Amino acid sequence: MFDWVWLARVTLMGLVGTATGATLLVWTLGKTPLINTNSNPSPVANVTPGQPQPVLLPPQPLVLTTQSNPVSLVEGATTVLNGPFDLKKTLSSLTPLFATPTSLGMVAIGVAEGNYRLLVENGNLYVQQTASYFGHTDPGNLSWGDVVTNYGPCSDQGRSGGDITQAEQLCLQRSRSRLSTHLVDLNAVGIDPSADIEALLNAADLYNQAKPIHSRFFPKALAMARKGGLTGIEAIAWARTASFYLNLNNEMDLQGGLNQATGLIGICARENRPITEWDCVYSDQMRRVKAIASVLDKYRLTYAPSS
Repeated sequence: MFDWVWLARVTLMGLVGTATGATLLVWTLGKTPLINTNSNPSPVANVTPGQPQPVLLPPQPLVLTTQSNPVSLVEGATTVLNGPFDLKKTLSSLTPLFATPTSLGMVAIGVAEGNYRLLVENGNLYVQQTASYFGHTDPGNLSWGDVVTNYGPCSDQGRSGGDITQAEQLCLQRSRSRLSTHLVDLNAVGIDPSADIEALLNAADLYNQAKPIHSRFFPKALAMARKGGLTGIEAIAWARTASFYLNLNNEMDLQGGLNQATGLIGICARENRPITEWDCVYSDQMRRVKAIASVLDKYRLTYAPSS
């Protein structure tokens, strides 16, 4: 059943960008930007970025719409508005987004991470590895005292041990293994993943960034945000932020839940930012949402110009 109290909080928290939460008043030395454009302030080696490579595009042009219209949030909803949902067909058509390290979906995650730079040259898209691609300390893990080095296009959390080829393959395997779950979850709330590639890529990026439970709640939160009147990147950033609020039963709960994005909150605390937990997380999520939107905008302008 749809919770109208939550809908009210879409307006309160989404439009004004604040929430009732404890202000982070932590007295630490030094101030740097909350999250820089690379989201990783300390590369472990001085590596020259790689040469630009062509972005591998899906065989079929992507349908890029502004957003889907969510159906009512009724438990058990399993179809989108434009017809029955065919998971096998949808999975087949969207898996190419994550076929290689330079496929469009992986590029979107890499740009959000700060590990890729997307270029437009002579009417084509090219992706370039940043220095962070070859190793950087994860700033979020430092919040609980862990020094973890990420490699490759996504947050591999050191699983590759510095082997870039393995880091790329692990990132691909992890993204592809979760794709069907993203598709089903989006469809369940009336968001057509084939038509709303932006929502799909944000679900994939959130899965890359945080615990799986948050990307599971993201589609429901996105449908709520849109039903509450938010649109575009504001709705997506709000939904990503809302997905971090969980209660003791691990249910998304903006009223009684706690913000689980402890890594991001720790970054804000270390930087002594007098900011609410909501705004701390929202600013990072909006940065990533804008990065993904920029990738799709370049794709749209380069390969799918509006008539």
